[in-house]
Amino acid sequence: MVLRKALRRSATGNGIVNLLLLVWAATVLALPAAGQGAPPTEKIFTLENGLRVFVIRRESVPLVNIVAGVNAGSKDETEATSGLTHLLEHYILFRGTDLRSGNEIARDLRNHGAVFNAHTGQDAALFEISLPSEHVAFGLNIQKEILFRLKIGAEELEAEKRVILEEIRQIEDDAFRLGQSLVYQNLLSGHPYGRPIHGNPDRIRRMSGEDVERFYRRLFVPNNTVLAVVGNLPLEDLEARIRETFGDIPRGENPPPPPDKPNPLSGIVEVERELDVEEAYLLVGALGPDYNDPGQYAADVLTQILGQGLHPLLAAAMNSGQRNLVNSTQMTYIALKRAGAFVVYMTLDPKFLPAAKRRAVAYLKYARTEKFAPEDFSGEDRDFAFDYLASARNAIRFLVLQAWESGIGLASSMAMHLLLNDAQGKIDYLDRIAALRSYDIREAAAAAFNRGAFVLVSIVPRKK
Repeated sequence: MVLRKALRRSATGNGIVNLLLLVWAATVLALPAAGQGAPPTEKIFTLENGLRVFVIRRESVPLVNIVAGVNAGSKDETEATSGLTHLLEHYILFRGTDLRSGNEIARDLRNHGAVFNAHTGQDAALFEISLPSEHVAFGLNIQKEILFRLKIGAEELEAEKRVILEEIRQIEDDAFRLGQSLVYQNLLSGHPYGRPIHGNPDRIRRMSGEDVERFYRRLFVPNNTVLAVVGNLPLEDLEARIRETFGDIPRGENPPPPPDKPNPLSGIVEVERELDVEEAYLLVGALGPDYNDPGQYAADVLTQILGQGLHPLLAAAMNSGQRNLVNSTQMTYIALKRAGAFVVYMTLDPKFLPAAKRRAVAYLKYARTEKFAPEDFSGEDRDFAFDYLASARNAIRFLVLQAWESGIGLASSMAMHLLLNDAQGKIDYLDRIAALRSYDIREAAAAAFNRGAFVLVSIVPRKK
């Protein structure tokens, strides 16, 4: 079974806000193991121009889901080109090619019953199309056209800049999205991952068509791109169609190498911003294992135990004692190719901010001593201990099966895995999760939190 790491859109607790596409996701998902249904038919192959392809047949899906992943993100930008990948993603999604205008493409997509979307992250940009299976040839051709036949026009570029600048203004007015961006900028300061995905407004305004064209021509090439297709179609037919559609695109220059791993943060960094909000928002960030680090499995389980599910331990710790410090608590872990991060999101009364900061940091440091499973107890205590480890495993298994039901989610997961994974061979993610013991989770907590290196971002009501 081939490991798939899925794209999840991290959200804060209680549905307060969806953090959308600022991060690529935290939880690693795999295909269902033997005994959970017949394994799907799948194939991986590479075209002569370097395009890597993953196809999978799912008879239960009446649609074909086509996801192209480009190895281009904020990691590939400089201070002068901050936000260029996101700008290009928008331009590709909504503007034209050298064959047709953006309106003509959009009309053609609607006429074929297609849904089209795109996302940008630190490591990659994804372009997704879902449409009825009988229109697979159209779907493949439209992906080829928009990705590899882009035409940069001055008026269209300025129009898309205005859209991006408005998005940035919206982020700056959204407490959690602004807070998360500030966590990454400070947790990964000086590293390419620390650049805001949506970019620097001043730099975006100054970008010329030549800047965009140069970036596009260097990175949007088949040997820097992957294609993942999920649908109820014979693999032989799919492979033949893909080779015929994409085989004539010329190979580009060699892709740039991935960034180095970031330097560890030393100590605590505190950042505060004022917004027009009623309550305070506190985000706590710490570095974690990257996408190819074996520690990611324990990091997934640790995150589930501390900050997700019905009874997260972090929420209980924040509201223990004589007073409840927070109104909501959620924790996520994301794994990038060369870095990982834990982020805690909390809402609270502004007057409790100092105490909440102290308690959050103290508990995260203490987590290395927690008892997560009955195996940590002795005697009669073992019979009454809550098994946080088993509960987390079950929750993750549910997420795996839930992701398996989404054709577009599975295709996006496959594309991201092709782009980020360095390992060879097959790994069953659920087996790795099942093999974890309580001491593994404590070791993950110690590795992430024992150094006392945290970024604390506070979003507070604007002073009257």
